Amino acid sequence: MVQIELCETNGQWSRFTDFYVTHRQRIIPGYPVSNALVDIKNYIRNGRGAILMEETNQVIGIGSFVLGLEDQGFKHKEIAVLGNSYFVDKYQSNRTFIRGLQVLADQIGDMNEDVKEVRIPTSADNAYTNGLYRKIADKVETVESRYGTINTYSTTYEDFVSFCKRFR
Repeated sequence: MVQIELCETNGQWSRFTDFYVTHRQRIIPGYPVSNALVDIKNYIRNGRGAILMEETNQVIGIGSFVLGLEDQGFKHKEIAVLGNSYFVDKYQSNRTFIRGLQVLADQIGDMNEDVKEVRIPTSADNAYTNGLYRKIADKVETVESRYGTINTYSTTYEDFVSFCKRFR
């Protein structure tokens, strides 16, 4: 059974960081370590992160979010932006991803009960995440960024929570 732990200690954030840096190229091809470290700093300061572990205590996935928009100094805390989440292949086609989204939905509401919108950015080249996020939200923009071409999906927080609850 998969266990989900919120990152609260240096040890948990270290495990999150190790997993993220190790798998960053599978999330976004060509993704440099420096960008991954900036992301992690933002999750620590402006949001939350979680690690998902197998019974053997091996990290098999991560999830995260920030409140606010990075390009606006993380103002607008009524907007939650999901971070780069990733699961090893064995867990991509089961309910582990949905369980992770459920935890993120709960944590977003816990961190700020006034959140109105959830944005989900993903690499335009990642067919798996684009297919999944298209089921949750509407694509609102495609932009070139330091991360490459990014599609951003958006939905209300209420609809995001409702989607996640369908699988409980």
